[in-house]
Amino acid sequence: MTTVYRFGRFKLSPATRHLLIDNQAVPLGARAFDVLTALIERRERLVSKNELLDLVWPGLVVEENNLQVQISALRKLLGQDAIATVTGLGYRFALETEQDVAEPPILAAVPTNNLPQQITSFIGRERELAEVKQLLAQNRLVTLTGVGGIGKTRLSLQVAAAVRNTYPDGVWLVEFGPISDQSLVLTSVAQVLGIKEAPGVPLTQTLCSYLKSRHLLMVFDSCEHLTDACATLADALMRATHNIRILVSSQNPLQIGGEQRFPSPPLSVPDPDADPDRLVRSDAVRLFVERARSQKPDFVVTERRGTNCRRDLRSAGRHSTRVGIGGS
Repeated sequence: MTTVYRFGRFKLSPATRHLLIDNQAVPLGARAFDVLTALIERRERLVSKNELLDLVWPGLVVEENNLQVQISALRKLLGQDAIATVTGLGYRFALETEQDVAEPPILAAVPTNNLPQQITSFIGRERELAEVKQLLAQNRLVTLTGVGGIGKTRLSLQVAAAVRNTYPDGVWLVEFGPISDQSLVLTSVAQVLGIKEAPGVPLTQTLCSYLKSRHLLMVFDSCEHLTDACATLADALMRATHNIRILVSSQNPLQIGGEQRFPSPPLSVPDPDADPDRLVRSDAVRLFVERARSQKPDFVVTERRGTNCRRDLRSAGRHSTRVGIGGS
């Protein structure tokens, strides 16, 4: 006998670690799943931040923003009102929940990735997308490098989504941005894969043993502040396995054997003196226009020309490169 919790269109099974929406499996990271389970099981009361940290990261010292990241991800999935915050104290699950004693068979497929759903379109970069896909097919470790905000994360996620059917054991994203402690790199990867640490066995060994017979893609995002730990782990995985690949986004390369680097270029900015048709076909301006219309639906590009217009277009090109890069 197991327990299943139902709320709205969702169904949560802690025993099988499934979250379903309309009986379809929802990709959800291991930490986010543990946070959700802890809140639902204690839905009758406030759960303090310290209690949640102990439940989800047992035996580890982690920064509070790691918890905030998971709460934010859950709100995006379940709705902003699903989890209430009591400032300075903790959180409480706010949706009306029904509890079943016996769980019916789950027929939905087990999730094979935890890639986030993108809420904006991917504009341009067709050449880069094709090149990275080809590099990943030929190399087991590919690192997208470039300055912060240039679009490495979005490009890596687009590549991962495009090739996910290639990997029978899934495509798994590990977001290192919220982590500042090098020692948490290994545990973060294990948590995403649902791997528990075995007593007396180094976690690296457990992780390598688990992955040795699997064919999957790992996406390591935002590694620049954890280069040493990410490089050590990637090198160990490359040596111990045969059928896993790693796609890295980082301002700096890992600098280990077998790494194929791909410098991520910015979106091209057209000459502001170009004719309007050519101008609006450029990737940077297309992105700028789309993002502008998301805020102002009646925004249009006109054929007005002149000194001020050229200056505006030049500024728009630079701005669209800066914005699109992170959000394209």
